[in-house]
Amino acid sequence: VYLGRVLPALGGDAKVTPLLIIFNTIWGLALWSYLRTSWADPGAVPEEWHDFVRRVGVTLPIAPGMKEWQPGKATMCKQCSRARPERAHHCGLCGVCILRLDHHCPWINNCVGFNNHKYFLLTCLYALLACVVGFVTAAPELVAVTQRLRLAMHGIDDGPPLDPSDEIAFLVFGTLAVFISMFLAPLLYFQLTLAVTNKTTIEANYINMTNPFDQGTALQNLVQIFGALGPDWILPIKPWRLHLDGVSFSSSAEAEKLPLTAGMGGAYPEDVSRDEEDFSYDGKGKNWARAFGDRLKTPLIGEALWRANYHVVEPNRQDMDLRKPSTLDYMLGCMQIDCDGNQKPNFV
Repeated sequence: VYLGRVLPALGGDAKVTPLLIIFNTIWGLALWSYLRTSWADPGAVPEEWHDFVRRVGVTLPIAPGMKEWQPGKATMCKQCSRARPERAHHCGLCGVCILRLDHHCPWINNCVGFNNHKYFLLTCLYALLACVVGFVTAAPELVAVTQRLRLAMHGIDDGPPLDPSDEIAFLVFGTLAVFISMFLAPLLYFQLTLAVTNKTTIEANYINMTNPFDQGTALQNLVQIFGALGPDWILPIKPWRLHLDGVSFSSSAEAEKLPLTAGMGGAYPEDVSRDEEDFSYDGKGKNWARAFGDRLKTPLIGEALWRANYHVVEPNRQDMDLRKPSTLDYMLGCMQIDCDGNQKPNFV
């Protein structure tokens, strides 16, 4: 209506083609992002993980799921009755556990998780940008049409002839652009605030320790969603260089390339030196690390990474690089179970 009838009638023929290209490009990206978010698998826990759990058996420490940070711990889902990786949560509407679940969004009829978090952020960004661009570029004509309608109500016919239905539809467009922007702007701000600190909507409420997955900078935290910085950031496509599998996430200490500790308040191994001026451990998760050894020199991948991340014990291995779970590790997962063996209300 605006580009086809309103703008030409008000003498803006020269603006039609540029505005058509700009707006439709942004709107096309918004629609593309929305469809990818809605149709994509948000990241259901893969069968490879369940095969891994069955293969390692009792050597994998499993803790109850609780509403707090549980880095380096496989947790038991009480709905699925299956072990799930760190940062995975159960979606009651979808009926499955989702890797790094953020929330279930009714507007896309899908969860926002590890696989489609990037698409969701792009949907919010491009939809807001389309509303802003549409309203700003049409603002002069919105003012002109509003003034013309006001005069018409007093019986004064001023300006070029426009069909009343076109004028009303144009004003409805401007009103919707404003209201949708008012909804999307705070949503995008909230989501970006979490993304640059490497948190999800669920994890935003965790207070038992500082974020153990914070990579130190906003860029590095966004890399865990968008992949390495590149042209694929602006397109709703699978990240070209994403060095995560959704099952294991790098810790703050690994991101800072600091000496890796033996875990939550554990002792340092004898072959790892530390400089008091370069490394500080506050005992609250800031520099938490899941394992030590030569991982900074030779990054682990696949099942080897999972074994290191989740402290899988290998009884027959004498020269073990991984820390064996202590009695305290097993107790921590059971501290919030009542005397009858039932889970307390703060479980997830």
